[in-house]
Amino acid sequence: MTETYIYGRLLINQLHQSRPGCSSIAYGASEEIGPFRISKTGCNLYLNNFSWNTEANLLFLESPVGVGFSYTNTSSDFEESGDERTAQENLIFLISWMSRFPQYRYRDFYIVGESYAGHYVPQLAQKIHEYNNAYKNPVINLKGFMVGNPEMDKNNDRLGTITYWWSHAMISDASYNRILKNCDFTADRFSKECDSAIYVAAADFGDIDQYSIYTPKCVPPQDQTNQTEFEQMMQMHTTKRFLEDQYDPCTENYAEIYYNRPEVQRAMHANHTAIPYKWTACSDSVFNNWNWRDSDNSMLPIYKELIAAGLRIWVYSGDTDSVIPVTATRYSLGKLNLRVKTRWYPWYSGNQVGGRTEVYEGLTFVTVRGAGHELHWCTKAPSKRSVPQGTNLNDVGEQEEDMIKALPGQPQVGFSQFSGYVTVNESHGRSLFYWLTESPSSSHTKPLLLWLNGGPGCSSIGYGASEEIGPFRINKTGSNLYLNKFTWNTEANILFLESPAGVGFSYTNTSSDLKDSGDERTAQENLIFLIKWMSRFPQYQYRDFYIVGESYAGHYVPQLAKKIHLYNKAFNNTPIINLKGFMVGNGDMDKHYDRLGAAMYAWSHAMISDKTYKSILKHCSFTADKTSDKCNWALYFAYREFGKVNGYSIYSPSCVHQTNQTKFLHGRLLVEEYEYDPCTESYAEIYYNRPDVQRAMHANLTSIPYKWTLCNMVVNNNWKDSEFSMLPIYKELTAAGLRIWVFSGDTDAVVPVTGTRLALSKLNLPVKTPWYPWYSEKQVGGWTEVYEGLTFATIRGAGHEVPVLQPERALTLLRSFLAGKELPRSY
Repeated sequence: MTETYIYGRLLINQLHQSRPGCSSIAYGASEEIGPFRISKTGCNLYLNNFSWNTEANLLFLESPVGVGFSYTNTSSDFEESGDERTAQENLIFLISWMSRFPQYRYRDFYIVGESYAGHYVPQLAQKIHEYNNAYKNPVINLKGFMVGNPEMDKNNDRLGTITYWWSHAMISDASYNRILKNCDFTADRFSKECDSAIYVAAADFGDIDQYSIYTPKCVPPQDQTNQTEFEQMMQMHTTKRFLEDQYDPCTENYAEIYYNRPEVQRAMHANHTAIPYKWTACSDSVFNNWNWRDSDNSMLPIYKELIAAGLRIWVYSGDTDSVIPVTATRYSLGKLNLRVKTRWYPWYSGNQVGGRTEVYEGLTFVTVRGAGHELHWCTKAPSKRSVPQGTNLNDVGEQEEDMIKALPGQPQVGFSQFSGYVTVNESHGRSLFYWLTESPSSSHTKPLLLWLNGGPGCSSIGYGASEEIGPFRINKTGSNLYLNKFTWNTEANILFLESPAGVGFSYTNTSSDLKDSGDERTAQENLIFLIKWMSRFPQYQYRDFYIVGESYAGHYVPQLAKKIHLYNKAFNNTPIINLKGFMVGNGDMDKHYDRLGAAMYAWSHAMISDKTYKSILKHCSFTADKTSDKCNWALYFAYREFGKVNGYSIYSPSCVHQTNQTKFLHGRLLVEEYEYDPCTESYAEIYYNRPDVQRAMHANLTSIPYKWTLCNMVVNNNWKDSEFSMLPIYKELTAAGLRIWVFSGDTDAVVPVTGTRLALSKLNLPVKTPWYPWYSEKQVGGWTEVYEGLTFATIRGAGHEVPVLQPERALTLLRSFLAGKELPRSY
């Protein structure tokens, strides 16, 4: 058991079999993933630098009875072992064991094994799944399983093995053709002609370790006496090369010495009954093919059942194993006909290709380069981060430099964070600042979501990360952070970007740039940022990618989506930015309808008088960027009639100074149930101007000559180009098949729901699902209508920043969007 965080760690049951009857202690614990290795004399142990118990509590099981120290008092049991009894008794073991170790009840539980455990693991998983379905609150909290170089399907295993032998130049053309001609791999027993063909092929191998075809075989000391001095020197050189990678082909011999020592057995509370035979790595009595009673021809039906059950299933193959080779596994997986989610790509470990991988719906397949049947022994431990082909290793180094160890005042978290700069224009020295908060669970498979705030000129870190969807909130003094219960990084890896240059920590070395920003340059430099950022974070290349933003990001988001769409079309091969869709909240869509809708909203929400409303309708056409004097006067009277309300959230209190807070006490207490604080912006300006925070975030490296602010008004007041309408881009991108959602918090008077509805109506999209109320936590979350190519949703009781006042409903919205499902119709 791991020494630290034992009660917070998951439990992995490791079943090892290179055939039925082999010991998980001899192989799994002592050669592969356990914390110790055995010295050559069998006298001492030394540490395994890559033990898996740094990541989980490991349970090694010797099964069935007769294997290792496991025993039976009925000798005939050795002749009655088989798949069914082994699976059933493994289940009984787990139930009894968890009664003895109740701290592991309900703990996340995984099963891992290799070789013939390709039967044991899914069969036990099936037994647990059936057992759990029979109980309301099962103690075995099975989350998934992983099998390595597994026996999966006898027909495919045999055909794949022959294919591997020939493709790896282990057998001749004649032997290969003879096997294909004479062997029917669908039969349980081979013909004499097939047996003869395989026998001849086996003679082609030579004296190699078929479980790891490129590593040296163990040469016992007595066999070395007949070698010449040159042969002994070459053997020593070859073995030494592998020993540098902690590989020793003779390690099984050391295990048989160690585990037969009486003091070792006493220390392990083993062999209490004085078993009348020595401990061995594999039991010949159990293994004898005539004794093993039942062995399913195929595990594929079980895989189909457990994939449908939603278990996490990984299959991996060391690619130098010729006994149960990668070709066999690929043939078997091909028969499952699973849909590909992430296409084949190389993954990296220690700046080297670690293997290749492909992710299917319900199953992940991984090869491990240079590994044999026991991949943990022939290769060093894989990295937690994978890197696709063609990656500049300097970029990967920059990724590590960008890692945030901890932010000042930050609570302990279980996810990684990165922040830093990406240069988007060398000549002007424009660099954009980002903050990535990865998901605390399955970050390697969850999508990447880019969040953009609007303004123009406002910070995604100040608003999106710190007030809305990020993992942290800032306390009132700006001294500490606390957790956001409704953070979006539970569902996706969130990338916050401060754009354009001059916003937040993003900067330019050319001061005139602050007065030259606009839609086109922002979209282009956001694209450049993404391309460069994905070079630095190659694990996100080809990952499902979404863009979400609000307010003036109603321009940024679709404009960037269009840039990516055009960029991707320019490449024949698969583009690295795997844009799946975007979502815009309370977004600027069309100036005419946004302005007209705002006037309608103000009147319909009793914020302005009939007279003022009629004056606006009479004098304001809203078809041009500039308004007439009479229109300006009408709007002036409207603003006067609003009163001192927060136009972005008309029913919530405004931020007031401490001395004036008493009269808002009742309203403040009412909204604090939703963790809403109208003064949170001021806390952000305190926190992000702290030097220790900037150091931790690798921010403000160039000593920007101004304070960090939520919005840069120089950028905002000098915006050069702003498209009048986004509707043409929406038409283009709905036709492209992107997933597009538009949502509106219905208490925002600045970019209100009325304006959005007017704009959407001009797209003339056919209705797929008529208007209906959707639910979140037994309450109406809002209303929605689904069109061909676009979904519209309102969020009840939310303002301009939807997640601020309605974080739970916003999270329900996100989950539905990412899943591509309609919002819930009931609770």
